[in-house]
Amino acid sequence: MNKSVNTSMRRRAFLKNAGTAVAGSLLASAWPRLGRAQTPKFAKTPVFIGTTPQFSNVIIGVERGFFLKEGLPVEITNFSSGAAAVDAFRTGNGGLVVAGDFPSLKVWSQGGGIGICPQASYDQLSLIVAKKSITKPQDLKGKKVGVLLGSTSEYFIRLYLKTAGMEYADIDPINLRPAEMVTGIVRGDIDAFVIWQPFGWTAERASPEVHILTTAKGFFHEWEMVTTTKAYAAAHPAELVAFLKGLSAAGKWITENVDEAAKLVAASLRIDDVTVPRRMIELINWDISYTSSFRKDIDRLGEFLKIKPDWPAMFEPKFLAELGSSYVQPV
Repeated sequence: MNKSVNTSMRRRAFLKNAGTAVAGSLLASAWPRLGRAQTPKFAKTPVFIGTTPQFSNVIIGVERGFFLKEGLPVEITNFSSGAAAVDAFRTGNGGLVVAGDFPSLKVWSQGGGIGICPQASYDQLSLIVAKKSITKPQDLKGKKVGVLLGSTSEYFIRLYLKTAGMEYADIDPINLRPAEMVTGIVRGDIDAFVIWQPFGWTAERASPEVHILTTAKGFFHEWEMVTTTKAYAAAHPAELVAFLKGLSAAGKWITENVDEAAKLVAASLRIDDVTVPRRMIELINWDISYTSSFRKDIDRLGEFLKIKPDWPAMFEPKFLAELGSSYVQPV
């Protein structure tokens, strides 16, 4: 079978059934549906992202031609998660990577990249799913809990347990990928898992014996961020500004065209049920501004990771500032 056809089939199986994760498959996006006749001003910019609707503004930026309107052709490469995209980015491939705050902060602190903007934020999409017999933190004591190590799910479960005076050592954490968590709880191999949507909804549909124990609302606010390397930023400043303009425009368009956005994202990610991306898109804030609340949330995450964010060294807001003063709040 043709490799690209095989990859597409695996992605469809992952997103529809939350079965086997794509884990490393690379899929280039199609050229934008609008703006084809426009002549690119810049060379093609590679962007690494995950395969869930949290990355919708990047997808819409391509599909609706918002990047190309700024003269920037963008090529998306999809990975099973933002964390997996960061791992590939570390190898020196790709101009930009979009991922959650946990892997992003780590790569910034290790000198492997610098942030240029928040890409999306949310709290109700992060969640803990458990058997219905589990209704409070204390019920998780000694239980097997699926946790994606190196992601905010590890951070979230620690915050949740802390509300009952519990420690991470009080549970039996099992390192699993998102789709494996759904399979594991349905089979009874684990008692709960910590991840993000749509895997909670998938688990509820798959078994009447599980429920969403809690979302992250009231615990923490999760951020997705755009990262590049210092070398790429120095060599391609105009391209970065063009990317941010297109990303901002795409986010604003999404909030005004939720139904159409959901259809485009569902088609791009091979999701048959368009209600899934729609439900997620409505819960996401697409503001890419560099704000004090963003910095406070990342500082708090840094305390957990034992990383003190060195904002002048890890984040470069000057590209965002080109979009207008409202995009960069004073430190």
